[in-house]
Amino acid sequence: MKTTTYLAVAIPLAVHYVSAVADGAESATNDLGRVSVTASPVTQEERVEKDGAEIVTLSRGQLGELNAQDLQTALRQVPGVTISRYSPIGSYGGAQGGSVYIRGQGAARPGGEIRMYTDGVPRESGVWGHPLMDSVPVDFADSVQVAKNPSPGRYAGTFGAVDVETRRRREDGYEGELGLAYGRFNTLLSSVSAGMKDGAFDAYAGLSYKRSDGVRKHNDAEMATAFGRVGAELSEYERLSFVYQRTDSSVEDPGARHTPTPHYDRFDLATDLYTLRFDTDRDFIKGYSLVYFEHGAIEWRKDHLSDGVLASPAGTADTTWLNWGTRSRYEISPIEEFTLIAALDAASEGGHTANVRFSDNRKVFGYAARFVTVSPYAGAYGDISLGEDFTLTPSAGARAYLHSVYDTEWGPEAAVKLAWRETLELFANASRGVHYPGIYTRAMADDFARHTLDAETMDYFAVGAKAMAGDDFDAILTFFHTEVADRIERTATTYINSGDMRASGIEASAHYRPVSDVSLFLGGAWTSAETHPATRLPEWTMSAGCTWKVCDYLKWTVDGQYIGSMYAYSPRAAAERDAPGKVDDAFVFNTRLAVPLESFTPVSGEIYVSIENFTNQHYEYYPGYPMGGTMAYIGFRVKF
Repeated sequence: MKTTTYLAVAIPLAVHYVSAVADGAESATNDLGRVSVTASPVTQEERVEKDGAEIVTLSRGQLGELNAQDLQTALRQVPGVTISRYSPIGSYGGAQGGSVYIRGQGAARPGGEIRMYTDGVPRESGVWGHPLMDSVPVDFADSVQVAKNPSPGRYAGTFGAVDVETRRRREDGYEGELGLAYGRFNTLLSSVSAGMKDGAFDAYAGLSYKRSDGVRKHNDAEMATAFGRVGAELSEYERLSFVYQRTDSSVEDPGARHTPTPHYDRFDLATDLYTLRFDTDRDFIKGYSLVYFEHGAIEWRKDHLSDGVLASPAGTADTTWLNWGTRSRYEISPIEEFTLIAALDAASEGGHTANVRFSDNRKVFGYAARFVTVSPYAGAYGDISLGEDFTLTPSAGARAYLHSVYDTEWGPEAAVKLAWRETLELFANASRGVHYPGIYTRAMADDFARHTLDAETMDYFAVGAKAMAGDDFDAILTFFHTEVADRIERTATTYINSGDMRASGIEASAHYRPVSDVSLFLGGAWTSAETHPATRLPEWTMSAGCTWKVCDYLKWTVDGQYIGSMYAYSPRAAAERDAPGKVDDAFVFNTRLAVPLESFTPVSGEIYVSIENFTNQHYEYYPGYPMGGTMAYIGFRVKF
């Protein structure tokens, strides 16, 4: 793998640099954001913004407590979110090897109706039109935000979003972190990072390397990530930053159980992302502007033994893409009680792919194209005082979608929130999400369908309440209804706008801190689908967690989830390519014991044991892809 060698050299050098910084900087401070004993073990907070966006946040601390190697393990216990995976690390990018689904969305092929972001930049293959999980790592995440509903004013062209914010040093001084863990199936997790801030200048860098033999034969995975940031404060209110991220991964597909083990099926992915971002935070104007450029390359080796297409010749699908664009969003307050919102997204996505067969190295299929989308947004909200204790906040806005190939669409939204002190919030919101077919979908459609394809849309409605009692308790309850029209579906020969999907549900979650040493989380979702079969939408899910500081020398975290039975497409299993198979329900419990190093040494950090599925339950996220039982890690994390 291309980055393995440079990581083997760079990680020891980076560790030496971090140690030298720690020894030589008397003024260094350590604000690495470790989870306090009262922090929730699953999520940090759930909130509804004034424009109606329903946001769930996981902090850097929660990611560590969950032993999250990727977005799927970080988000799998968030109410309303389901995932797919079949290995300790690595997401086989071909045919939905690993994904995140929000209230059943993200399951349609090619799956781009849920978007992934890094520091506000959309991450997806410019050819296939859907996210690749291994290109959005969480190794150096400061936080992860999940937008559960269409939020046109914040995220364009999607029904929901997952946004990873990378690390930045915010106070003068230095910091660093080294992590290493080893687990079952010869799984290795390692990372090193260091950051600094000196006056107006800040910088951060990190490297990570992960590998695993996987749960079955032909299931090896290897992943590497490099991250760098430099920033400068232009004034007390404005800052400019440049962020670079590289990912390099190789993942094998073991095939569905009781089918022939593949000889070739392997997915190699490499991406380079460059982002220049400007942020402002003044009393009368707040927001950001960014420009980005991403290059990606895929070599997908496949023999088709795992997906049943035995008549198709073995070969490779070689894909490269270039995405670039700009995003901006500003809130302008001419008066204190009234705010205007202006946003603009403009993106150019495209590239080419070619299928080359092994037998004679001949190209048997291929296509190239580029789509351009420009989507401006305008909206407003205002705070209306209803006496000393109540505040009413109505909001409204709309986004226009101007596409180089497809018809123009509109994404309106409206919301109202009634707040009583800082104790109770009542809210209602409605919005429309818009998602256009990607280059892959259009290329694979036949001539007739290609000229009739158009955007799929999602109308969303919700009402709910949030209650708060200081820092010790908060809870949120949401009733929602979704209606998807013109859903893009695959037929035997093409893609057409033939589908729909309607569902209603209830989601709830609560954080409770009864004493300073204990923190509890409880959440759940019930969803009733009106259209069947609804994939990746279990009727019931429940999750819970507890963090307990047993003493100065031990912290214990326990979390678990019940996942109801659901339907799931498995494009690599012949029986489930065109009709979804059923995934049985399961209880999965995890635990983590950590010994803080600062309790008995001058070093900050921890030694830990993390056990996933400690009751050794049989479960799977894909039909025919069992997860492999109990997974255990032993590791340490040292902070400077």
